[in-house]
Amino acid sequence: MSAGGTKVADGVDDALQSDESVTVRLELGAKMRPASLALLLLLALLALVVRFHNLTDVLIGGKFYFVDADCYSRMSRVQLVASAPGTVVRWQGFENWPEGVFSHATAPLDYAIFGLERVLHWVWPTRGRLAGLGAETLDLAGALISPLFGVLLTLGAGFWAFGLRMKGGERAALWWAVPFLVAVSPPLVHATVFGRPDHQSLLLLLLGVALGAEQRLQSTHRTIGWAWAGGLAWGAALWVSLYEPLILGGVCLLLGLGSWRSAKIERLHWLVAVLLLAGMGHWVDGISVVLPGAVWKEALGRWGGTVGELQHLQHLSDLCSGTGLLLWLTLPALVVSGMRGERLAFWWLALLALLGTLTVWQIRWSPYCVLAFVGSLPWILALGSAYWPQFATFVLSLLPLERAWEQTIFVSPTVAQRRHVDRSEWIGARYCAERMRSDAVEPFIAAWWLSPALAYWSKQPGVAGSSHEGISGIMDSARFFLSTNSVEAREILDARSVRIVVASDSLRIVENASALLGRMPTSKPLAERLWQPDPGPLWGLEGESNVVLFRLLRPTPLTR
Repeated sequence: MSAGGTKVADGVDDALQSDESVTVRLELGAKMRPASLALLLLLALLALVVRFHNLTDVLIGGKFYFVDADCYSRMSRVQLVASAPGTVVRWQGFENWPEGVFSHATAPLDYAIFGLERVLHWVWPTRGRLAGLGAETLDLAGALISPLFGVLLTLGAGFWAFGLRMKGGERAALWWAVPFLVAVSPPLVHATVFGRPDHQSLLLLLLGVALGAEQRLQSTHRTIGWAWAGGLAWGAALWVSLYEPLILGGVCLLLGLGSWRSAKIERLHWLVAVLLLAGMGHWVDGISVVLPGAVWKEALGRWGGTVGELQHLQHLSDLCSGTGLLLWLTLPALVVSGMRGERLAFWWLALLALLGTLTVWQIRWSPYCVLAFVGSLPWILALGSAYWPQFATFVLSLLPLERAWEQTIFVSPTVAQRRHVDRSEWIGARYCAERMRSDAVEPFIAAWWLSPALAYWSKQPGVAGSSHEGISGIMDSARFFLSTNSVEAREILDARSVRIVVASDSLRIVENASALLGRMPTSKPLAERLWQPDPGPLWGLEGESNVVLFRLLRPTPLTR
């Protein structure tokens, strides 16, 4: 046979061997698929179960009590949507009364909760032990929406990790470690926990899809389908919030510019998808950025100092409670992986460096930092050559997570007592709100962290709220309760058209108001006087006296 014929024959033999190899891999994949799918479903079930660890704090006496003040603000928006489907809530009048706020909250989560409520309304049993919750389907939908997003994030992470091919064309040996960490990492669990209808859970799901698609677009496995998936996810995330997605997306854009030349067609589709969803968000919600004035910047800074998620991270070791001990090996592992030709390892390292720095600045970034760590995990674990060493390393790295969950489930007597007091306070707040219900509009003033819940339960507007756009109402509430001058207090009530004053724990109110205003009261503040049987004629407030946790008073004409 001629030399040319030999080459052709060799090429045919190579092609046959290649086809045979592919066939073998497909057969092995087919055998693995049921077991892998069963494992992934078990991890999704684990994700659902751990997100109900706070069930007794959220569901009390057949009633729902949400985790954060922002959750009640969100549910007040959903109330408006449910009463008039098709409504887009751009202006919120239930806080910062009478000015209201043009909130940064947007329609996607509102309608996700409302859509889930409609499904629950149709399918919820009318008999049996669960029938009692049938009248609470709106609250039930709000409580369930974030755990469902958490389960979807776990499933998506599992499919992404299982389909990820590392160097040599082999699947990541510990692909299940990615969805497992998504399922049990405390920051991710808190962001998607039962009873927390917050846009952060939806953002994490969208950004998880966006980052996974971005990784594929920068690899040799890019497709137009991944381009559309990533573009739609980025666009939807920008619709939901212009904060975290804008920062993270901008960094990803800069880091990925080098790959655009080799993926022009995919990137064009990606850009169209981003603009489509982001443009739709601007058209539907009228998204705009309002910068606060110099006076309110100072007030926002002091208010942020009283909000837990805006605090600085106290100890770098606290990052490990969400990622495990492998976090400390991330830098050398990703550098070595990158030096071996895995260019994307450097991409994940840059994202982790950014998000780790932001987490140290504000704790609210910790779930996004964990999300990036989870994405880089296959590159970190791929440094091991054998399965069992990788397995042992990963399991041992989970010790900080085990300690975090131990402290969450087996709480100390002090924490248990604090939880009992908190539950009693929220039950009392609900009874207080029920006493405020009226067909007439009767605006109220209360501590800012209580106002969203009182507004949701009573359907009355409040002066304060939990939104930074309503900082003026928050500061007026602080000035009112810290006031030692009856004229100043009355001016605030008249300017805000207040009809009800809600008195509660004066010690906490005075402490918080002093931090907000940057000063201590010179004499006995109004927050303490409101618990006296008679605050005095100068204040012009009369109302309930025989109550334990909350007291309602109404302004009366002042005697001259």
